[in-house]
Amino acid sequence: MKKHMLQTRWNDLGFTLIELLTVIAIIGVLAAMITPAVGKAKEKAQIMTAKKDLQVIIGAIHSYNATYGRLPAPKPAQNSLNDNSPDFTFGTVASTGGTALVDRRGQALPLLQNQWANYQGNNSDVVAILRDIDRFRNGTLPANWNPAKSNPPQSMNPQKQDFLDGFKDVDYQKAPAGGNQGISKGGGIGPDGVLRDPWGNPFIITLDLNYDNSCRDAFYRTEAVSQDKSQSGNPDLGYNGLRRVPAASAGDNTPHRFEAKTSVMVWSFGPDGKINSNAGANLLQNKDNVCSWK
Repeated sequence: MKKHMLQTRWNDLGFTLIELLTVIAIIGVLAAMITPAVGKAKEKAQIMTAKKDLQVIIGAIHSYNATYGRLPAPKPAQNSLNDNSPDFTFGTVASTGGTALVDRRGQALPLLQNQWANYQGNNSDVVAILRDIDRFRNGTLPANWNPAKSNPPQSMNPQKQDFLDGFKDVDYQKAPAGGNQGISKGGGIGPDGVLRDPWGNPFIITLDLNYDNSCRDAFYRTEAVSQDKSQSGNPDLGYNGLRRVPAASAGDNTPHRFEAKTSVMVWSFGPDGKINSNAGANLLQNKDNVCSWK
């Protein structure tokens, strides 16, 4: 009798195996429903952060321009301009040249560079000038520093102002086995001086170096990306306000002349970290790109 009473009380206070499995199943269903929502909320927050970063970068460049009467481009970039490339895009080319920068996980990014230019670079060139850096934290020198001269990048920012003081420094993560080093987290300036978006990829910066208040970005200048195919009556109309401008000279003989009416273009590969040079600006991998002119 006592044994029966104890068993009854135990059953009253505890859970049966079926009840426990039911609770676990319900929790699993709820987790499966919540996880995508949490992921979407996180992605949305990162996009908002990236948009704010774009404006901070543009504001810093405009402040520099107001202070010195010029845009923050090193001499090699200025000297590489020609009729087909009147402006300069600081893309994904590593400072060592030839290869692309890596993403957060150490994988090579698409090689984004200026056509017809004899110099290529990434946004560390701009960062070095805006922050008055004469040597990056990993020991490398900015592109505009000629060690043979006594006044390297300081000559581009003689007042020694830090126009990018709103960005923090981020470090490399340990290299995965058999892989390249990535970035520990996005949203800051790496040891190599590269300013990265919330997903750990470099911001792309294009400067109007012929000072006509228009920018011809290395990626968005192309027909495949920017020509709005729905505007069959005017093949010079592009997505998001871009237009194909008339040739500046006889040497400007490429059809890839789509430009934005601005002196600075800044953009990010977005959440997917990818671009597609054969797709329209609002399609496929390009659809989620975060751009200052959209």
